[in-house]
Formats: sequence, C-alpha cells, structure tokens
Amino acid sequence: MSTEHFSVESTESGQLFIFQGQLHAAACGAMSDDLMAVVEESEGPIVFDLASVTFVASSFLRVVLTVNRAKARDGFSIINIQPDVKKVFKMAGLWDALGLAKTN
Repeated sequence: MSTEHFSVESTESGQLFIFQGQLHAAACGAMSDDLMAVVEESEGPIVFDLASVTFVASSFLRVVLTVNRAKARDGFSIINIQPDVKKVFKMAGLWDALGLAKTN
C-alpha cells in the first residue's frame, strides 16, 4: 500500500511503514484511516521509518500513540528519526515513554 505520505512493506516479522515529507495535521487526517486499517490487519510488529520525515505535528504524535496502544502485544518501534523530529518527541515526553532512547 502507498499513499502520498507513507508506504507499507511487509517484512519477515511484520510491517514497515515508510513515511515522507511533513506530517502536519492535514496529512495525518488524510492518511489516518488507511494507516489504521493496515495496522489492525497486521500480525507481528509495526515499524515506522521516519528517515524522510522533516516535520511532525501533534496529530502525528497522536497516531504514534494510537498505534503503540494497538500493537503493544506484537511490538511497535520507530527508526531513523531526524534530529528536528527527535526534538518534538522529546519535548512531548514520548522519547523515553516509547523507549526510543534504546533504539535511536
């Protein structure tokens, strides 16, 4: 599956979501239903790759928290976080709460 702001690749263990661009409120609103449909159908861990993401709004943080809750049993992680995006996660208090310090 692919949309303007993310694509999904199946891996041996789960699903890799590759995001790109600016994940502002409008982008998150447009992709939220498609993204959650894939998450709910997925078995195994979910990985968000943010290597090509230059901006995240609070609406994307909400998406992250929703997916984290939904996939708590199977696993959820975020990789390749850019420095400016990392700051947003840290300011929101999610860096440590999501265990991102261990992987990034």
